[in-house]
Amino acid sequence: MTQARTRQESEVKAAVREVYSRVAKGDRSCCGGEGPETQRGVAGVERIGYTPERIGDVPPEVLESNAGIGNPIGRANLRPGETVLDLGSGAGLDCFLAAKEVGPSGRVIGVDMTDAMLAKAEENRRKMGLENVEFRKGELESMPVEDASVDVIISNCVINLSPDKRAVFREAFRALRPGGRFVVSDVLKTGELASEGSLEEWCACIAGAISEADYIEGLRAAGFENPEILDRKPYVADGLESATVRADKLARG
Repeated sequence: MTQARTRQESEVKAAVREVYSRVAKGDRSCCGGEGPETQRGVAGVERIGYTPERIGDVPPEVLESNAGIGNPIGRANLRPGETVLDLGSGAGLDCFLAAKEVGPSGRVIGVDMTDAMLAKAEENRRKMGLENVEFRKGELESMPVEDASVDVIISNCVINLSPDKRAVFREAFRALRPGGRFVVSDVLKTGELASEGSLEEWCACIAGAISEADYIEGLRAAGFENPEILDRKPYVADGLESATVRADKLARG
């Protein structure tokens, strides 16, 4: 890796950390500009696919800090007793919802690199009395989890923020048990973007997006099989779409 690339990646991560620290403290999510697509709170999470019944007992401050674009929980088919890893867990919304589905015999681990988000998530975990959820500080390119230790990986509009997505895919494959599944909502590039990609556009889930072909190929290169797009819809910028992606780590006989 060249020194220039290392510096660029460091700058991207620093910018992302700063923006999402502000989101944790009440700023509008950077995802999606200023239109109705960026509604916050209950209206915002319902717009991206969460039902009122599902989010009914989640603290309002968690919903206010949500920066997702989809509902990976709705497509992950979580089962009691499973261990779930949420990449870029933010204020903890998907972790809290997953905890209900895996039950007391299951476990949920949220990983985030932003101190303000981790503090907010932990505070609300305590409020909700969830003993089967924990939050860890770390980066997605080097996840603080053991090999083959989780059954399901979820994420919501976070992998596109990484400057090294192939490292994220390799780490996800490492962390999954054989027979595990990867189900994430993310932004994909569908055409040429008008700009060259500023740090602001990286933080807005625009400049870091890659094409569907590159996403699928990156998953395959990491070892995943059966990668597919489960659903897709337009994103807020031309040349982008939000999608739910699934892939499997097959059990080998």
